[in-house]
Amino acid sequence: MFSAKEKFFVIVLNFIHCILSLHIEKRSDMESERRREICTKAVNERWHPTTPLAPYNGTLKLGDHEMPCDVLEDGTRLIRRKEFLKAMGRGRIGGTTLQRSIDENLPVFLTANNLTPYLKQEIKLALAEKIFRLPNGKKAVGFCAQALPEACKIYLQARQDKVLNKQQLIIANQCEIMMMAFARVGLDALIDEATGYQYVRDRNSLQKLLEKYVYDEVREWTKKFPDEFFQQAYKIHGWQYPRLTGKNHPQYLGKFINKYVYDKMPPGVLEELKRKNPANQNGNRQHRHHQFLTEDIGNEKLKDQLNRVTTIMKISDNMEEFKNYMEKL
Repeated sequence: MFSAKEKFFVIVLNFIHCILSLHIEKRSDMESERRREICTKAVNERWHPTTPLAPYNGTLKLGDHEMPCDVLEDGTRLIRRKEFLKAMGRGRIGGTTLQRSIDENLPVFLTANNLTPYLKQEIKLALAEKIFRLPNGKKAVGFCAQALPEACKIYLQARQDKVLNKQQLIIANQCEIMMMAFARVGLDALIDEATGYQYVRDRNSLQKLLEKYVYDEVREWTKKFPDEFFQQAYKIHGWQYPRLTGKNHPQYLGKFINKYVYDKMPPGVLEELKRKNPANQNGNRQHRHHQFLTEDIGNEKLKDQLNRVTTIMKISDNMEEFKNYMEKL
């Protein structure tokens, strides 16, 4: 038989055991819930990623340093943080420097108090760290490349003002080396070459330009080439201008128009017009090229070029003079 004292201790121990059991169970439930949240977040990020992807990757060489660089799908160019900080002479960081960098969302090489007067708000915003995904799925952190030359200017100006300490002077020297590289080629061009984005960039730029000049569908025909244009064209070719309406112009005149009118538009526009308005077996086209031009930009450019060519034809007595004037222009 247990004494009253022993019974009391048994009751207390049982009570403590129950409390601990409930706490462990609750903690286990919380950990399970936390694990579920983490898994759910990982699955969502895997199948519905919100972190931007950088499909173009390479290595940028600046002075003695090699820095990984990337281009996002929207064309944003980035330099990865870790290697850039090493190039700037800032490897490991910690303490108040790291905390201020986190609090103000600034690169650590710009957190010093003596640099504060040089920090404009737009520089702070532009140099905010950006998290992105690599093609292998891993995440990386980088700085927007466009803002880095501005950050280098801060150090060079501060060096000129003689407010830098010994460690910062090393960073300023690195900035000077990078600025020399930027000045020779341009940072965007360096990154585009390193990542291979230059080829995609050219295709994207051309596509955006064509969208401004060329419609996907044919527009209703309206008269765009004035009679005076054809009269002057006949004159410099030594032809007799037809007075009967509806008479077709010589087929060669189409080549003349392509060469001196459409081909003077931005590169790629004439090729796109030919693609949308192909010639048949007889060399004829179903529509006029200008029926595919946009009204606001494409046709305005056409009008300007027609006026220019017509004016030069007016002051030319023959085709040879016209060609000479066009070459000078």
